[in-house]
Amino acid sequence: QDQASPFSTSGQQKQVMVEVHTGPIMETAAVVAKLAAAPRVQQQAAVPVIQVPEPDLSMELHEQLKRSFKELENSFSTAMREEDEEAPTMQTASAQAFAGSAVSEAIGMLKRFNPEATKETLSETVHGIIHSDALLGHLAKRSQVALRDYVPHDRAAWLAHDIESHAAAAKTRLGMWRASAVRAASVVSAKGFQVITDQGTHVIALSAGGGALLLGSTAGVVGVCGGMTSGALAGLLPALFTLGLSIPAGATVGGGVGGVLGTTAGTMTGFVGGGVAGGGAYRYRVEIKNGALFVRVKVRDAKAKAAKAVQQLQIKAANAGKTAKTQTNGTLKMISDKSSELACRAQAYTQAAATSAQTKASDLGASAKSLALNPAVQVTSAAAAGGAVATGVAGGAFGLVAGGAAGAAVGLVPAIFTFGLSIPVCAAIGSGTG
Repeated sequence: QDQASPFSTSGQQKQVMVEVHTGPIMETAAVVAKLAAAPRVQQQAAVPVIQVPEPDLSMELHEQLKRSFKELENSFSTAMREEDEEAPTMQTASAQAFAGSAVSEAIGMLKRFNPEATKETLSETVHGIIHSDALLGHLAKRSQVALRDYVPHDRAAWLAHDIESHAAAAKTRLGMWRASAVRAASVVSAKGFQVITDQGTHVIALSAGGGALLLGSTAGVVGVCGGMTSGALAGLLPALFTLGLSIPAGATVGGGVGGVLGTTAGTMTGFVGGGVAGGGAYRYRVEIKNGALFVRVKVRDAKAKAAKAVQQLQIKAANAGKTAKTQTNGTLKMISDKSSELACRAQAYTQAAATSAQTKASDLGASAKSLALNPAVQVTSAAAAGGAVATGVAGGAFGLVAGGAAGAAVGLVPAIFTFGLSIPVCAAIGSGTG
């Protein structure tokens, strides 16, 4: 503090680099390291508030820094508005970008003001500027917090030993963070677009909607019917006191409640069940298609085998028909030949028998004619005829008398019961028989 700062007016006029006392800085670093090794509870109780000395700057540089910070804040004010609550990530990114630009602008301005300043002097001056209320008090609270987060109060938390390296490392980390955020946003956008345009999502949505509509409407109807029935039954008890008005009232209330409950339950069940069924069907669509194709191939093979078997049966039946026809024709020909042969033989036998019968008949006629012309045969025939006539007449007469007597004798037994009519009747029968 006793020596002039290189960024003050006197320092600029002398153009002399003032040696920086590093003793306080080393003591501060030792305190910070000791506190970092202590437990967190002890740190909270023992951390002293290290005051950052105000930078010794000229009025001109002071005003230039304030004006530059304000211009940068205004350029980033669109994304850093207090009322903008819709995109906190974008606000954080804009605040970090503002802090990086402000620190880079301060470093460049200090180097232009004093090109011979060392890295340590530059780091101490920027450190003091960032944590100076006189230089940052005119900025918004969000901008002050962003700057002091970018250049921490404790130099042990810096990313490098000097401010330029720290700013470069912070800018690299910010760029990596931005790239990661952009990549994450791109991945999310791509995933969202993929989900929206995915056919499986469409199938699941349609299945879930169809299941919710179908089961919801069905369950709603069932719930209305069941609720009306239950409400009407419940209204039967107070019907005597309400003159029957409780029955339609109970049916109305029950139908409404049942319809709401049934529709809700059916819609949820149909939505979940339809979505699960549609998703499963879409997920295993290849297996289902292969199964259907396998069944179709099996059916086609079975059909081909059946057609082949039918064709073979037709061929066998045709061959059997031809064989049977051939055998039948041969059998018929053989029977025809046998019949012709038998007919010829029968005709020959008939002709021979007819000839033989004719010959025998001629012989019998000749024999009968010769017998008839024989005198001995004629005498014998006449004697036989006379004897037959005489003997027959005598035998008839004797039989008539004997039969009549025997019949009359037989008729005597039942004469008592027939008043004597049985005697003549039996005598007539006996006479005829005798």
